[in-house]
Amino acid sequence: MNSELSKRELFETVPVKKQVATLAVPTIISQIVTIIYNLADTFFVGQLNNPYMVAAVTVVSPWFNLLTALGNLFGIDGSSLISRLLGEKRDNEVKYVSSLSIYGGIIITFIFSLLSLLFQGPLLKVLGASSNNIQYAQSYLFWTVILGGIPTTLSMTMAHLLRGEGKAKFASIGMMLGGILNIILDPLFIFGLGLGFSGAAIATATSNLVSTLFFIYIFYRVKKQTTMSLNISYFNTSYLKPVLSVGIASALTTLLANVSNMVIIMYRRVLKQIKV
Repeated sequence: MNSELSKRELFETVPVKKQVATLAVPTIISQIVTIIYNLADTFFVGQLNNPYMVAAVTVVSPWFNLLTALGNLFGIDGSSLISRLLGEKRDNEVKYVSSLSIYGGIIITFIFSLLSLLFQGPLLKVLGASSNNIQYAQSYLFWTVILGGIPTTLSMTMAHLLRGEGKAKFASIGMMLGGILNIILDPLFIFGLGLGFSGAAIATATSNLVSTLFFIYIFYRVKKQTTMSLNISYFNTSYLKPVLSVGIASALTTLLANVSNMVIIMYRRVLKQIKV
């Protein structure tokens, strides 16, 4: 038996308790690392002793986190649909779902990043940026969302798809790789290379890019063991409705959570201007 459980072995013959351990535990670990990774930028930027830089990260973070919503939009239900197709022995359709999820995510994130570029001035004002921190906020937005948006969404989408086919170990390794790399690159770029505040944003974008490249490598490495495909020729919009049916609920949950954070930041800014 191969060291990596095949999708048939995992879903049809392995006891439920072992399935939970195989799929859930690596996922939980990767999420913990992701939480730490999200705090890394704020921590290392804080070492620069400039409150406006920290404020810029706080302002942009809810908008950056919307990329998670985009990753969930195509990734969560794409993985769910893949699992159902495998259970129904409709393996030949998996390549269409994976291709739609990946390239659909790329398209919608490109639009999101483009709009962020075109309207970054008004956007940052709405998010709560002030004249003191807007230059830092623009830099952070540029590297993490405008340039780094597609790799960020793509890494999450591909991680979800790998979990859907039972390859949770690879999914977790990829997510942890990005998180750990960000923690390493932050001080290296900020202090070691002297990039200052921009170094934190560049480290985040670089980490997500490396994570995405890892997933692409895994997709090709397990090509003979998987029914998923990165081939754009399998992109088929007829699977769009079932892919979005569950993913949109998760995306909305993430969206609303981040919108609430944006509103809180805006209220704090308004209240600071009121003299009591």
